[in-house]
Amino acid sequence: SFTNKLEGMFKDMELSRDIMNFYQDSASRKQVSNTSDIAVHVLTTGYWPAYPPAPLKLPKELLEHQEAFEKFYLSKHHGRRLTWQNSLAHCSIKATFRPGSQGRKELLVSLYQAAVLLLFNTSDEMSYEEISQAVGMEDKELRVNLQSLACGKVKILHKTPKSRDVDDGDRFSFNAKF
Repeated sequence: SFTNKLEGMFKDMELSRDIMNFYQDSASRKQVSNTSDIAVHVLTTGYWPAYPPAPLKLPKELLEHQEAFEKFYLSKHHGRRLTWQNSLAHCSIKATFRPGSQGRKELLVSLYQAAVLLLFNTSDEMSYEEISQAVGMEDKELRVNLQSLACGKVKILHKTPKSRDVDDGDRFSFNAKF
């Protein structure tokens, strides 16, 4: 019934807070970078809406955290299985676009957008094909995310050629003036 599901949802959120507190103090957490962090909500499948799996190759910075959390969680809860819902994840990225305090920004983005933006830590310019191979996202999802980053009112990335749509031959570059 609806009431049971709602109670289960509240219980999941409370248990997730406890799990994250234990994780933060765990040896697994201490083995990964301190320059980034992760917050996970462990949700019981039966209480929450179902979402189709969404492929994504996580950037190294995030993959380390995911693997550390999995190791921690599965060592405490034998026989359980974690399914990561990439489409529901979001990230807070602190970025420096140009020298000085004016160039520092905090971006609240989806995990998909974060995966794309983190590619520009190692490259100033990338083709659509290079980005596609690096993130492993579904084509439609990648186009929507690149469009939001490069074609909207606020342009975190530059797109060449300039247009509203993302095409196979497009190139993307870091917008240092953002």
